[in-house]
Amino acid sequence: MVSVKKNSPTPGFMIRKTLSLSIILGIVFAPLHGAEVYAFSVLPITAKSAILIDHSTQRIVYAKTPHLKRAPASTTKILTSIVAVQNMDLNRVVTIPAFAEKMPPSKIYLKTGEKYRIKDLIRALLITSANDAAEALSFIGGGGSRAHFADLMNRKARSLGCSRSHFVNASGLPAKNQYSTAYDMALIMKEAQRYPFLVETMGTRTMQIQSRAGRKIFLKNHNKMLWQNSRAVVGKTGWTRTAKYCFVGQINFNGRKVFVSMLGSLRLWKDLKTLVDYPFGLALLKRYPNHTKGTGREGRMKIQLALKRAGFDPGQIDGRFGRKTLRALKKFQKAKGLRGDAIVGSRTRNQLQRFTQ
Repeated sequence: MVSVKKNSPTPGFMIRKTLSLSIILGIVFAPLHGAEVYAFSVLPITAKSAILIDHSTQRIVYAKTPHLKRAPASTTKILTSIVAVQNMDLNRVVTIPAFAEKMPPSKIYLKTGEKYRIKDLIRALLITSANDAAEALSFIGGGGSRAHFADLMNRKARSLGCSRSHFVNASGLPAKNQYSTAYDMALIMKEAQRYPFLVETMGTRTMQIQSRAGRKIFLKNHNKMLWQNSRAVVGKTGWTRTAKYCFVGQINFNGRKVFVSMLGSLRLWKDLKTLVDYPFGLALLKRYPNHTKGTGREGRMKIQLALKRAGFDPGQIDGRFGRKTLRALKKFQKAKGLRGDAIVGSRTRNQLQRFTQ
C-alpha cells in the first residue's frame, strides 16, 4: 500500500497538470538527429505531419509528427523523377505503352504508340502531375516492369536514409503498403537538388511539350504558390481521398533555402502559407499583430537598437520583427518585470526609452 500525504497532489493530478502546462506553453517535441530533442511552436495547420529543414545548417526548423507514416500521394513523383534521371537518357525518345491510356487523372491523355522524349514525360509528371506519364516512365525505366522500377525507387529511398518509406508505384496513386513520412519526403526533396533540371521543372509555371509526330500538350503547374507568393516556393503537390493534401518542396527567400514537407492537410494553401512564413518570422508577426502598433520601420529599428543596448540581441537592425527580435523583446520585458507578450505597449516603451539615447 502506498501512503499519500494529505495535501500532496495525486499522481493523476500531476499528470493532468503536466499535460495542461504543455498545452499552455504550446510546445511540441520531436526526436531529431539521434538523441537530440528540439522544441517547436505549435502552428495552426491541419496537416497530420510536417517538417521544415534549413538547407545550409541541416537543422530542423519546425516539425509536427515528422515520422508519422502517411500516404504521400503525388509527391511520390519527385522520387520517380530522380530515379528516371539517374537511369535514363533525358533525350531518349520512347514509345508510350497501351496501358497508359487507361490511367486515371490527373493525366495528359497520352496515346498508345506516341513517341516522346524522356525529359518531356518528366516535365508532365512534375508540372501537371500526369499519372499516365509517371507510369509510362516506370514501365520503360523498369525494363518493361513497373514492379522493377518500384524496387529501384525503394533502393534509392533507403540509400537516402528514408527508413520509414515504401513505394509500390511511380504515380502515387492509392496502393496497399505505399507510405512515407514528412521527414523522408524532405530527404527526397533534398536529393532532388542534385538535378537542376528537376528543380527548374518544378518551378515552371506553364510550358508546352509535343510528341514526335507534333501533337502539342499544354502544361500548367498545380503549385499555386508560383503565382500567389513573392518567395520562390517550388515543389510537388499531391492529393487522394486517403492521403488528403500534400506538398513537398523548397522555399527560397533572401538567400536562404528551406525544405518543406507536409502530408495529410485539409487546407493545402493555407497550411502551406503558414509553413512558408514560419522560417522567416512572418508567422510570429501574425501571432502578435499589435506588437509594433503606431510605429513605422524607423520606429521598429529604434526598438531593436534599444534592445541591443540593453543587452538583448535582436539580430539585424533592419526594422523587421522576426523570431530573434521577438525573443529578445520577451526577455527584455520579463527582465523589467513586465508581461513577456512581445507587445510594445506604453510600459514597455517607457522601459525601452532609457536605452534610446
